[in-house]
Parts: sequence; structure tokens; C-alpha cells
Amino acid sequence: MTTILADVAATDTSAAEAFCDRWKKAWNDHDGDAVAALCADGLVYDEPALGQTAHGPDSIRGFVNHMAKMFPDYSFTRLGLYGEVTRRAALVAWRFSGTLAGTDHRVEFHGDDRLELGEDGLITEYRCLYDYKSVLDRIAAAPAPASA
Repeated sequence: MTTILADVAATDTSAAEAFCDRWKKAWNDHDGDAVAALCADGLVYDEPALGQTAHGPDSIRGFVNHMAKMFPDYSFTRLGLYGEVTRRAALVAWRFSGTLAGTDHRVEFHGDDRLELGEDGLITEYRCLYDYKSVLDRIAAAPAPASA
């Protein structure tokens, strides 16, 4: 099942849609193992907003788990899917929505995932792009928890 894009160009929209549906479902299920299973052992995970590049599926698994703790009800809505015509790569535009843990404060923002796939159809390079300052501003806007 993970080889769905292995022998087709990203211009095969049904293959790209199917792969990105699994990617979105794994994230929306808050399933770090399922997200990691879509990634190659040599994954390069780059999140410029956080100022770090991590390697391997464990790095993305850990981030999914961290997100689930920060935003227990988070979800992603896919806004667009753009395929690369010369290599196995796609850009997935999304909207994030989640309630900051311990508050009623909703945080929403837009971002893009750039996914490059290897011959086996697993993600070899994942770059997550969004406006980190805007996200921090939205988190900071959360009202202070009420005193007990």
C-alpha cells in the first residue's frame, strides 16, 4: 500500500489523492505510528519555523504526539494538492484547527507540506511551512485560565 506513488508521477491525481488522504487521516487520528509509517527510514524532516531539521520516522512520530498534547482536538483540512510533474513530490496546502490544551481557545492557521517520495513510495523529505510568529501570536492571545 505504501508504494502507491512508487511507479507513477505525481500527475496521477488519484494516486496522489490516495496517498495524501492517508497522510491527512494519520495526522487527524493523532496517530504518530501511522504518520511515521508513511516515512522512509532516512526521512529528512525540516520545519523552518521551529529552526530545526530532524531525521528518521521517530522525529515525526514524536512531533505528532507533542501536537496531540498541545491541541488535543486538532485537525487538518486539506485546502489543495499540487503535484510535481518531473519527480515524485507534492505540495499539500492545509488549514490547522485545534483547541489549546487546558483552555477553550481555538487556534487556526494555514500551512503547506512539501513531500518528496522515494522509489518505494515513502516520504524521504518532509518540509512543513507556516508562519510561526502568527501561530505564536494566536497562542498568546489565549485568555489566562480562570483561577480556581
